[in-house]
Amino acid sequence: DAAVVMVEAFLVRMALTPPPSAAELKNRADAAEALEASEHPGSEHVEHRIDFQQRASVEKRTLLANIAESMGRPIIFSKVIVVTAFLPIFTFQRVEKRIFSPMAFTLTFALLGSLLLSLTLVPVLASFFMKPRIGVKEPRAAVWLEAKFRPILDWVLRHGKETLWVAIGVLCVSLFIGSRLGTEFLPELDEGNIWLTVTMPVGISLEQAKLIEQDVRHIVLSYPQVSQVVSQLGRPDDGTDPKGSNNLEIYADLKPRSQWGNIHDKDELVSQMYSRLAAIPGIDLNFSQYIKDNVEEALSGVKGELVVKIFGPDLTTLQEKANAVERVMRAVPGVADLGVDQQFGQPQVKFIIDRAAVARYGLNVSDVNDALETAVGGRAVTQFLDGDRVFDVRLRYDKTARDSRTALEHLAVNSPDGHAIPLASLARVVTMEGASRISREANERRIAIKCSVRGRDEGSFVTEAQAKVAAAVTMPPGYHITWGGQFENQRRATARLEVIVPASIVLIFILLFSAFGSVKYATLILSILPFALIGGILVLWMRGINLSVSAAVGFIALFGISVQNGVLLVTEFNRFRAEGHDVPTAVRLGTIDRLRPVVMTALMAAFGLLPAALSHGIGAETTRPFASVIVGGLVTSTILTLLLLPVLYIRFHEEPHAEIPG
Repeated sequence: DAAVVMVEAFLVRMALTPPPSAAELKNRADAAEALEASEHPGSEHVEHRIDFQQRASVEKRTLLANIAESMGRPIIFSKVIVVTAFLPIFTFQRVEKRIFSPMAFTLTFALLGSLLLSLTLVPVLASFFMKPRIGVKEPRAAVWLEAKFRPILDWVLRHGKETLWVAIGVLCVSLFIGSRLGTEFLPELDEGNIWLTVTMPVGISLEQAKLIEQDVRHIVLSYPQVSQVVSQLGRPDDGTDPKGSNNLEIYADLKPRSQWGNIHDKDELVSQMYSRLAAIPGIDLNFSQYIKDNVEEALSGVKGELVVKIFGPDLTTLQEKANAVERVMRAVPGVADLGVDQQFGQPQVKFIIDRAAVARYGLNVSDVNDALETAVGGRAVTQFLDGDRVFDVRLRYDKTARDSRTALEHLAVNSPDGHAIPLASLARVVTMEGASRISREANERRIAIKCSVRGRDEGSFVTEAQAKVAAAVTMPPGYHITWGGQFENQRRATARLEVIVPASIVLIFILLFSAFGSVKYATLILSILPFALIGGILVLWMRGINLSVSAAVGFIALFGISVQNGVLLVTEFNRFRAEGHDVPTAVRLGTIDRLRPVVMTALMAAFGLLPAALSHGIGAETTRPFASVIVGGLVTSTILTLLLLPVLYIRFHEEPHAEIPG
């Protein structure tokens, strides 16, 4: 686009250069004939002839040099401003950084490269290939565009106040629509697979778990959209994942979308699978994707798109509060794959020591504990030395003496007087259900409630769920609740953008002030930024796309393009005013002069991003919001820059003798 602006300036200025008169042309012809007829020696004659031919192009080269020098400053500042607009993207972290920072670096270096070539190579090439357009017809498209645009511009300039109010009204409507858009961190990327996690009851036998695995595999493979299924029961072979035999993971590879038949998208396929699998009693389901599942677990420690964590000291209270939160969230529209960590379910035999009985027999509580430890777990009674190595020698009861509750009740505890007292006389034996796992985070016990969101945006779901949970579930002292998962990423990225974007706008303002030496012109150009939102918001609304980090990146890039066009227009307005034109005339001439490069720049960017905006292939979910915002925003931004900025410029110069900076 920098080259477009430079070449357009060459064409316009060269077209404005008055052609030589007939007398001047005759004088040049006479001089050429006289030079040829001169009696200089051969080499001197050639030198004079070459000197005349070179002198004929001096005016063009001088004109091109002056044009390049005059357009260099606004082009440099406009590119620097665009790069500054990318500053929020450079500050991204974690997932969004991995996705969007390569794009930001690529665009930045491409802009710097185009700037360098536009100020060096383009003027050189123009001096060789471009000629003054005297008598040359304008392209039909340019003539048609200018003919259609002139009456619109004249009407807008005559009705500046009405134009401004209409633009403000459209902006307010678009902002209202934008406030009703759904929000999410990033659109879900289709990986072409389904990763299904099935949680069965704690303590289930391997034989029963294997039967459930076969049922799940049979149901998943019954869908023609699935090409193959790989299942894993229990923990992985390397033992790095603390899963029990009640955990089943299913990887279902999907066929290409063109072979899906009457099922149109993955959500519909998952819903059908869920309705059939939910009929298996006693299991919890979680549908995800392979990479997404690993990212979610690395992010929050729990396999789930949205994770609610409750922290506190007592396991029983944690389980009760988690179940209460689950009941509330089950009634929130859009919830899917809802489940709670089951911390209990492990059968236990508990010995409650009778301290009075222990005292009557002259024993200590430690004597009873030592006997239990020796019988069940084994106890080191001595050590064995083998060279420089030392081994503990552990004493443990035979299996028949500890493999049942009755055997443990008859466990003998020796008293000080040498009598063997059965354990049942010293402690009460209770069979109960104990904790199967204890999860800790940040030095606190915690329990997690996980869920997914389908058919609804994540932002509004979390807002509604938080309000209902806060109203229905009261946390006792020492307990607190947090919301994480993808929502945590969204909240973190939004908080960072709320700081970095205003800082970037301040830097852009400083650059504009440096370019024009005037607060007025810097404010004038920044005043069109809100209107750049209109097209992007309307496209997101019409296409049903949620606001996300991807869409935010599109708005950031759109702001840079809008400021760039504003810089070029205001520079052209000031140039015509410096030539002696009044404000309305300078605005009209400058807008017509910049019409073609501004429109060409917008069309090139829009056509370049249109395939990404319309794509539905694998990976397009992340780029679609970004491209849609830029394509839609360029339409309204270009129109409003060409129509609204001239109106604002005139209103900024309503005083009769405004000073032109620089």
